[in-house]
Amino acid sequence: MNLIRPDPHLRVDPSWRPRTPGEVLRDDYMLPRAMTLSALARRTGIRAPRLRRLVLGEVPMCANVALRLAVVLNTSALYWMLLQVQCDLERERRGREFGTVG
Repeated sequence: MNLIRPDPHLRVDPSWRPRTPGEVLRDDYMLPRAMTLSALARRTGIRAPRLRRLVLGEVPMCANVALRLAVVLNTSALYWMLLQVQCDLERERRGREFGTVG
């Protein structure tokens, strides 16, 4: 396991288009493996409706789901949570640009 030390100046490349954790789950993990929502639900113990809402971007990633996905997909839970944080920050930044903070 690789350990990282959080850097207070950690940045993401601004040319990178943030994708929701659900998009990453679908496009980078489920589609290449031809894995259905119901199969992922069985393997993770997460209810299929919850996974469906995550993939559709209707609900955010939470720590419990991140931990379960990490075990099944051989990733880290931090990976999933950082994807969510990046999306949240981008949404907030865009809201500020257009005067719709909140």
